[in-house]
Amino acid sequence: MNNSYFKLVLFFFISILLLSPIMIIIINGLSSISSAQNLYTSRYILGSSKIVLLVSIFILMISVPLAWFNTMTDYPGRKIIQILSILPLGVPAYISAYTYAELLEPGGYLKYFFISYDGISIRNSFFGSLILSFALFPYVYVLTRIAIINFSARYIEAAKTMGKSSYECFIKICIPMAIPGIAAGLALALMETLNDYGVADFFGLQTLTVGVFHNISIINDIPSAYLLSLVILLIMVALYVIELKMRGDKKFHNSSYEYIQWSRYQLGFSKTIFVLLFVSIPIIFGYLIPLLFTLFLLIQNFYQINFDNYFSALTNSLILGVIVGLGCVCFSILINYISRFSKSKLLSIYKKIINMGYALPGVVVALGVLVLINKIPIFNTVIFSISLFGLIIALIIRLISISNNSLESGLDKITKSIDDASRMIGRRPSTTYFRIILPQIKLSILAGFFLVLVDTMKELPITLLLRPFNFNTLATSLYEYSSDELFELGSLHAFTIIIFLSIAIYFFDSFLEKKIVLKDKK
Repeated sequence: MNNSYFKLVLFFFISILLLSPIMIIIINGLSSISSAQNLYTSRYILGSSKIVLLVSIFILMISVPLAWFNTMTDYPGRKIIQILSILPLGVPAYISAYTYAELLEPGGYLKYFFISYDGISIRNSFFGSLILSFALFPYVYVLTRIAIINFSARYIEAAKTMGKSSYECFIKICIPMAIPGIAAGLALALMETLNDYGVADFFGLQTLTVGVFHNISIINDIPSAYLLSLVILLIMVALYVIELKMRGDKKFHNSSYEYIQWSRYQLGFSKTIFVLLFVSIPIIFGYLIPLLFTLFLLIQNFYQINFDNYFSALTNSLILGVIVGLGCVCFSILINYISRFSKSKLLSIYKKIINMGYALPGVVVALGVLVLINKIPIFNTVIFSISLFGLIIALIIRLISISNNSLESGLDKITKSIDDASRMIGRRPSTTYFRIILPQIKLSILAGFFLVLVDTMKELPITLLLRPFNFNTLATSLYEYSSDELFELGSLHAFTIIIFLSIAIYFFDSFLEKKIVLKDKK
């Protein structure tokens, strides 16, 4: 009985802490509909809608053919391309935006190499959407590739025996069967698009996220910030519903006891050249150019870099990442402990709501946390409301789904028979969970911690809004340099972020490939 009471109190505390900021946004957003004075609300909505549409088109054009080529065709360097195709996720879109502005705009670095080049302005929705697409297409690419491997390969092999061409297999089999993966990946990419602040602010684009940020920090129009935040939440819900509708009843089954090792299409010379050109474009523009250009700037301006600023920002990023990572892991462990030994459907719904935190834009979470802390009497001071505590809570709310999913993937491999056997010999659920189950999923816990740490390092809007005074991370310090048109002095910050993210993504891809190889051997 005491154990049940403890679980109830723990559940209530975690619920209040993680869900209250979102409820505050919803309640205040609804009450602000009549009182908001912002004349630019429709302009912000139109700006975000335009970027979402363009990003959707660009990402689908890049990722779906790329997934097909890397999975179902054979060409020189395919295995290396498979690894490189996921690495653009390691370059935050705002770093790519700073890079291409420095290269392409009038007075940019290309002028040094091509004297006749006068430069072009890339600070518009088209180029902003293109940069976001090159940074986010791996979401769709990875899930589409997994869908092809899991569902399409068997049917493609059958179609080959009927004389169907590779084009017919791609259009009539691959795309229809990969729609669930495409929909899930596109929804994630579009949520990240709505969350973007760095590209939109640097390019002067009027998006919903920029609108919320400006209403909070510049013109102090909080009702309008609530209203725009509510609009963002509604769009996020709409994206989630659309994803479910697109997946619909499209269920395909692949026998677990019978596995076919598919044969990849062998390409002729001209098709090989075309494929190599196609698969190289997103890697070059999404990863190699930003990486190599930041390295070039780092070498060229090495002696002008303020290393005190860099080491301070790096230390703050690591400390913040460790604290947030530990917080996410601890909450995830407790949430999964409660849900594993409870049959309540409410808890499963609650876990799904918690996991939606990653879909919430940073500025929306930050605004909710800001208001929540200000409503607590003992914390009702301006100084504390933008302190490290509020920043940590906001980051945990947004990133806890990463550690949650990592722990769940590990717990799925631990059968419930262990729980039953432990109960039969008189062990309490808490003893079973913390002493028997958790030690078996140490790698999943560590992976969740590491991914949260890395994601914290690149997070920009939450940190900008809630950081304490004189507290800079690598991302915020880079933002300040770039806002002052001094990106070259922040090149070391940018290069460090890219390297950290690339390492994390490489390990994730290696883990994914091992699972695929193990499946191939079954």
